[in-house]
Amino acid sequence: MIRKIGFTLATTILSILPFFIGIAISSYSPYVEENRFETYVQIWSAISIALVLLIFVLWRYFIASFGRLFVGGAVLFLLICPIIGIIGLASAPDLSLKMLDHPEREHLRYIFLFLAAFLSGLFFFIILRGHSFEAKRSTKWILIALAVLAFSEFIWEFTHHYLYPEALKEWISQGNKVEDFSTHYDIPTIWIGVIGRYFQYLLILLLSISLYRLNHIKIWSPVVCVLLSVVGIISSTVVFVTMLNFPKGFEFLMLFFIPGFPFLLLYWTGVSLLTKLNESETENEPTPLGPGLA
Repeated sequence: MIRKIGFTLATTILSILPFFIGIAISSYSPYVEENRFETYVQIWSAISIALVLLIFVLWRYFIASFGRLFVGGAVLFLLICPIIGIIGLASAPDLSLKMLDHPEREHLRYIFLFLAAFLSGLFFFIILRGHSFEAKRSTKWILIALAVLAFSEFIWEFTHHYLYPEALKEWISQGNKVEDFSTHYDIPTIWIGVIGRYFQYLLILLLSISLYRLNHIKIWSPVVCVLLSVVGIISSTVVFVTMLNFPKGFEFLMLFFIPGFPFLLLYWTGVSLLTKLNESETENEPTPLGPGLA
C-alpha cells in the first residue's frame, strides 16, 4: 500500500513538474525586455542537462529489465525539456511589428517545438520497431502511418512559423500593411494545421489505448489522453469552420489547437509508462540495486 501511494504521488508530481519548473524560470523570460536572451537559454540548458543525467541514471538500473519500453518512456519523459522551455517563455508569440526587434524569441520557441517533434518521432521509432510493443500487426501499421503523417505536418508547421519574422520583414519591405500579414501568411494554410491535429490526436488516442490494452500504462493515462484528444479534434474542427474566430465562450478551445498541447499528452504518456514499469519492477522483481538495498 505504501509503495502504491508512493508511485501515485510520484506520478502526480511528475505530471505537473513541467509547469512548476516552467513557471519558476518564467521570471527570466526573454520576452521581458530587461532580461537577457542568453541567460534564459543557459538556465534552460542547465535544467535540461540535469534531467537528461537523471534519465541516464535510471536507464542504468532499469534498461535490463524493460528494454525498449523503458527507453521509449524515457524519451517521452524528456519532452519535459522543451515543454519547460515553452512554458517558461510566459508569452504567446508576438505577431506585431515588434517581432522584428527580437526575432530570436520566436525562433527559440520553434526550436523547442522542433526538439519536441524529434523526441516524439524517436519514441515511435524505438517502440514500433521493437518486440516489447506486442500490438497487432494492423495496429502497428496504423500507428506508423499516423506517426509519419503527424510529424510530417509538425515539421512543415514549425518551419512555416519559424520563418514568420523573415516573411514579415519581406512583406513590409514590399510596402504592404503589417495588419494584413497574418491573413496573407497563415489563413490560406490553416487547413494543413487542422488536418495535422487530426492525425496527431488520433495517433495519441490510439497509442494510449494500445499501451493500456498491453498493460503498459495505468488507466488514468488513456482516460486523460482520449478525453483531451477528442476535445483537440473538436477544437480543430471549430478552427477550420471559424478560421480562428472562436464563438464567444469557446475561446478556450484555442489551447487545444496550439502545437505544444499534443506533446504534453505524450509527456504524460511517458510518465505513465515509466511509473507503471517501475512499479511492476518493485512489486514483481528483485530490486535492480541488489539484495538488501531496496
